[in-house]
Amino acid sequence: MDRPKRALLRRLAGLVYPENIYCMRCGDTIDASRRHGLCDACVRSIPWAWDNPFRSYMDEFAFDDVWPVVRYGAHVRGLIHGLKLHGQTYIAGNLGKLLAERVLMETAVYDIMTAVPLHREKRNRRGYNQAAMLAECAAAELGAVCRTELLTKPRSTGSLRLADSRMRRCMLAGAFIVPEENRQAVAGKHILLVDDVCTTGSTADACARALKEAGAAKVTLLCFAVSAGYRKEEDS
Repeated sequence: MDRPKRALLRRLAGLVYPENIYCMRCGDTIDASRRHGLCDACVRSIPWAWDNPFRSYMDEFAFDDVWPVVRYGAHVRGLIHGLKLHGQTYIAGNLGKLLAERVLMETAVYDIMTAVPLHREKRNRRGYNQAAMLAECAAAELGAVCRTELLTKPRSTGSLRLADSRMRRCMLAGAFIVPEENRQAVAGKHILLVDDVCTTGSTADACARALKEAGAAKVTLLCFAVSAGYRKEEDS
């Protein structure tokens, strides 16, 4: 496709998905040059969370580190629900930029980005995997290798929302696998695992176990929102 056509498509996409005309959180008008689609008031009010909230009990998990962006709560719930439940997929671009900037805060070298997968039935109902979209958007910003198909979820676990931590771990045990054709890509690598929200860490833990069973050397969770430490329910 030639350059004028690409430019036209970008302009049309901007009309249909105006992520930088209105603040993606509160809806106020903003300057179109805003990189993250957030107004000043929302930038100030969002509870940013840069530290690993699992640090005091990392020995419970198969992942090695957590790189969060914000603390989950009322301030960001609308963004997550818009992306995950209401088809507002344009939000992924701005959240992906925030994830990319979070990665740049770290000195650790990683090899591949991937995403927490959905069971095919849930993905078909939703039409997309929001974690995969975030991974792809962040990787595009970073110029990183992204392979969202590294992990699959062949077994449906149903809703985890009402399950306690122990039950969730039982329900998720063995739910994720690295297909044989992807094991070579995983072996010996530092994998950056992307998800939208992490609460108890059960889903990320199950994914990290599958990656390490396939030979991954290290797994770091990169998530937009985290409410860990409160031991609340999570549901991909």
